[in-house]
Amino acid sequence: MSKLMPQDPLAALEGQQGFKPPRYGRAGRTTEALLQAGRELLRERALDSITNQEICAAAHVTTGAFYGRFQSKQAFFEALQAVMAEDIDTRMGACLAVVGASDGDLQTGVRALLSEVRRGALRHQGVLRATIMEINGKAWQGVKQRRAGFVERAVPVLEALYAEGQGDPDALRRRIRIAFQFAIGSIINAILNNPGPLRLSSAEFDEELTRAFCAYLRA
Repeated sequence: MSKLMPQDPLAALEGQQGFKPPRYGRAGRTTEALLQAGRELLRERALDSITNQEICAAAHVTTGAFYGRFQSKQAFFEALQAVMAEDIDTRMGACLAVVGASDGDLQTGVRALLSEVRRGALRHQGVLRATIMEINGKAWQGVKQRRAGFVERAVPVLEALYAEGQGDPDALRRRIRIAFQFAIGSIINAILNNPGPLRLSSAEFDEELTRAFCAYLRA
């Protein structure tokens, strides 16, 4: 399996309800293996169809090891969500800082940001899909709030890269927000349905989203 975890995935679980922090390095590696197994299983199946025993089998650990760390499957899923949020937020923040500090053009900046959004969705596709489909929707509300926060931080960065004359700055900022809505909506559709012809796993997705994003801004 590919390594999908952030550098310190367990740091995101500090104080997480229903999670018992490992005391030793080996226990930490077991926790990481369980999280990785859950993430991989969710890429192909719905949360309700996956048993704790299947998660343990995929991670090559015992059910006792599972319950030694997670109070329940729901607590395990919430841990996956917490790791996902930390990973995406950290990587998106770093990408935004790089774009903001660069002297590149608008297209380069847009491609970098949208590429990171797509890669984050791909790394956590199954967890995101299960989060969107979760009945109470509380975690998805948190995802949407973080996404909105990212867009607001990205607006002035892309505004600074836009070099098409003065124009109306308020109208430009609104178009940037709308362009993000279109792009992120396409990525969410790919998370849920992956209908093609562009697949979530394809770098071509980045190029076409960038083309549409920039064309809309310049229309």
